[in-house]
Amino acid sequence: MKFYGRELLLAGILPALSGLAFPASGDSSVAPPFAPLLASDSTPVFPLDSATSSHPVEQTVAQGHVLDQRVVSLPEGEVRRTRLVRSGIHPGALLVSEDWQKDASRSNWVCLRREMFLADQLIIKVHAQTSENAVRELLHRLDMDFGEFVAPDVCTARLREASIDGMRRALITLGTNTSAVEIVEADGVGFGGGIPNDAYFTNQWGIHNVGQSSGMADADVDGPELWDVLENTSGIVVAVLDSGLNFTHPDLQGITWTNTAEIPGDGVDNDSNGRVDDFRGWDFANGDNNPTDDHGHGSNVTGIIAANRNNGMGIAGMIGGVKILVCKILNANNSGLTSSLIAATTYARQMGVPIMNLSLQNYPFNAILNTEFNDCQSAGILLSICAGNQGVDNDVTPNYPSCYPQTNILAAGNHDRMDVRWADTFNPSNYGLTNVDLFAPGTDILSPVLGTSYAYYVGTSQAAPFVTAVAAAMKYLNPDWNASEIKSGILGSVITRPSYNGLCLSGGRLNALASVARAIRSQPNNDRDMDGFPNLFEYLVGTRMDTQVSYPKVTNWLANGFLHLSVPQTPRADGHLEIEQATNLGNWTTSGVTDFGNTNLLHGGIPTEPNPAGFMRLRAVIDP
Repeated sequence: MKFYGRELLLAGILPALSGLAFPASGDSSVAPPFAPLLASDSTPVFPLDSATSSHPVEQTVAQGHVLDQRVVSLPEGEVRRTRLVRSGIHPGALLVSEDWQKDASRSNWVCLRREMFLADQLIIKVHAQTSENAVRELLHRLDMDFGEFVAPDVCTARLREASIDGMRRALITLGTNTSAVEIVEADGVGFGGGIPNDAYFTNQWGIHNVGQSSGMADADVDGPELWDVLENTSGIVVAVLDSGLNFTHPDLQGITWTNTAEIPGDGVDNDSNGRVDDFRGWDFANGDNNPTDDHGHGSNVTGIIAANRNNGMGIAGMIGGVKILVCKILNANNSGLTSSLIAATTYARQMGVPIMNLSLQNYPFNAILNTEFNDCQSAGILLSICAGNQGVDNDVTPNYPSCYPQTNILAAGNHDRMDVRWADTFNPSNYGLTNVDLFAPGTDILSPVLGTSYAYYVGTSQAAPFVTAVAAAMKYLNPDWNASEIKSGILGSVITRPSYNGLCLSGGRLNALASVARAIRSQPNNDRDMDGFPNLFEYLVGTRMDTQVSYPKVTNWLANGFLHLSVPQTPRADGHLEIEQATNLGNWTTSGVTDFGNTNLLHGGIPTEPNPAGFMRLRAVIDP
């Protein structure tokens, strides 16, 4: 038997819950047992949990009540503490697993890993040929209850005892039933990545920074510059896996994806996808078709992507026209289960979305979710995920789901209005040269929440949707692009700064216009709005490529012995327009064209005498 995770503890000691899985591989080897700390041992004195900690698991324990605990010795001088906890984020008991080590001075204990699980629920991946009845019978024999299938061949099971030892026994017992069970894992608990800080701040510096509130001018994503060339991404659907959406908020109207294969309210699964009446997404936290936000986090995240713009109220979302597939996986406490995340990711993939936003942090590693992310990678789906808010190096202390190894993941850290990583004590951004890809605005971000309100949030949860919106714009321009091409385009067009050196893979922060420009240059002949002018031409002229109403005004006329040709132009650093002439429609050259233009107007002419049979044309050129 093979194990995903660090080791299995025997002799009555709790296994490492982090990513523990039991694949039926035929490998019967197990790690050696570790001994519990006895009363005579030097039992560690751990720091007290803090309700103000940046780690949500520590907050949860501090605000709850510890019912039971185990402390065991690990190799390399580490110890593992496992606690059974009651807390307000979930009605049932929780298991908190931590690894601790003495620091270099040997005076203080440092937490290396801290994860949370349900104490009475498992996620099981069964073999494809195993029927539901067979699973139910197996669980019944083992004194467990069947839960539900959350994805194909993936179900949950409930224990009848919420205890440290009960979870250990269940993992080992089910893991030995290799004829039916492929992998079994504890159901993890994760969290949304941002926390509201200060309401009613109306300056969206992340989109357009002019130095407001003592910020650094232009430390933004260049939103208005993006809108000059692209405002609307009609036809692109983005799945937001979060706490749901406030469907009644005035600034969030008209943005929801509609499942046209479902007939609302008829109580029938019309499209046979296992979800009845999922005409506007699904609530995986409560198992129904009403993914209404009851926390605010999901609405805030979604508003950054797609809040209505130019409607005379509220804020401006990053991109218009995009439709949001609402997948509610976080509850009113802003926490959610791994099983819900697996179910929602599978659902969104099967519905065909090209991009998902996961503003989620501090989930335990899970082998079944890792497999689902592999499936998303194979499908070319981009996963835009927040890096987490503990101010730590994700290369040293991985934060899931952003640190899964798939190449279709874009992990975003949080930069502030001064163009540096947000490192304040309140929700400091994680970083990592390998496991964080780039930074995006995430501090003091105003967006809709519950009711008709707006709130000011701080966190990498707010950085990820900026990336998601830009990815949607790139997918709109180049519909055949997959996750790899979108990711490469975004990371290849960041604004680099010394302040990001060594903190992320790209060494820079998101820039919407540069990312879109890269997509345009990669496929210059695409004509997305089908107005007869290729995207590159419209980009260089300065007209939008998402509507036929906005197109280049090309004029030509005869005057003063010249054939004239002109078009307005927008100076760009990465391309330019040229006017060429030929006498035979075959040998085109700029030589012989008289320049009558200026910076904002391309205007050339060729004499009508002595060669009246001349031709002129416009050409878009990509500069190195």
